[in-house]
Amino acid sequence: MEIREKKREIRKLVREQKAILIPQFGKYLSMAIQERLLQMEEVSAAETILLYYNLPDEVETTYLLEKLSSRVGGDKRIILPVVDGENLLLKEFRPDKISGGYCNIMEPEGEECVAAEEIGLAIIPGVAFDAGCNRLGRGKGFYDRLLPQLKCKTIGLAYGFQIVDEIPCETFDRPLDMVLTENAIYRAPL
Repeated sequence: MEIREKKREIRKLVREQKAILIPQFGKYLSMAIQERLLQMEEVSAAETILLYYNLPDEVETTYLLEKLSSRVGGDKRIILPVVDGENLLLKEFRPDKISGGYCNIMEPEGEECVAAEEIGLAIIPGVAFDAGCNRLGRGKGFYDRLLPQLKCKTIGLAYGFQIVDEIPCETFDRPLDMVLTENAIYRAPL
């Protein structure tokens, strides 16, 4: 089986599991993952954090936005991605200037772009991950194009059932530094 076919198969299997488990346990598991992330030294140390505004089938991030953003109740500069053609632009989160963009994902409106070098920590979504912190996205390559620009630690958020035995990798695939689930932290091999 070729790599792209294996990736499609993993996406299909995880999508089936999400359909069963997220309606029942998604909110509870998301809260556990977010609380776990908030306890991490990497979060405390970072001044500017790239976060994502979750889709319904992803680990929720709204609690993180509330707790971390200096614009709401925290002390961090929060950056969200904005889809621009084939790429992601990075813009500062302002709760009063956000609207649905690509695939109805909430995106900051009209803000100046932030350079990737300004990010101190990046929180990245994914469809599936493996114990080596390899990531499988939705297949559009947005984060594949962004990750090489980031010079900071990268942490994937996932439900435990999104961890698979092996993510087939292509030359453009980059592992994250860590993947955090409700009951485990996976670290990329050095």
